[in-house]
Amino acid sequence: MKNIKKILFFISLSFFGSKVFLLEGIAVIDYNAIFTNTDLALERFDELASSPDFKELQDEGVAKQNERIKLVEKFQKDESTLSEDEKQDITKKIQNLTQSVQLISQQIQSQNQQLLQEIESEQREIVQKVVEELIKAKKIRLLLTRQAVLSFDTNDKNLHITPDVIEAVNKEQKK
Repeated sequence: MKNIKKILFFISLSFFGSKVFLLEGIAVIDYNAIFTNTDLALERFDELASSPDFKELQDEGVAKQNERIKLVEKFQKDESTLSEDEKQDITKKIQNLTQSVQLISQQIQSQNQQLLQEIESEQREIVQKVVEELIKAKKIRLLLTRQAVLSFDTNDKNLHITPDVIEAVNKEQKK
């Protein structure tokens, strides 16, 4: 019985004894963060956000949202004194404004998504090259995407290689 306990103890030590041994050769990468945080991506998103059409769309969305909020507040304040026709009219205006705000929000998201796809397409080869170099340099045997991991220490530079990839992609693009 003592021998069995000793064997089980040594087996458990070999499997769970050291976090360092368990994590050696394993890394996590967040491709979405890479494609949105390189210098090129940040510059392109800034250009989009400062474009006249995009600003106009955002301003229109904010104006409609503010108008909708004022109507809701007015409706709540004056509800007891409003006729049924006035209530229906205000409710319909609120619904129309809500739909307009949602449509504008979808247009903004669509423009951002389209830009992200363009950036991914432009940077895919560079990112792949950098990742392969880092895999060799850090002797990574298992690379997991951020989406495949429930939780991990993002401050552990040996485990979380996304910042290293972003830095290397920025250097590569400056060449």
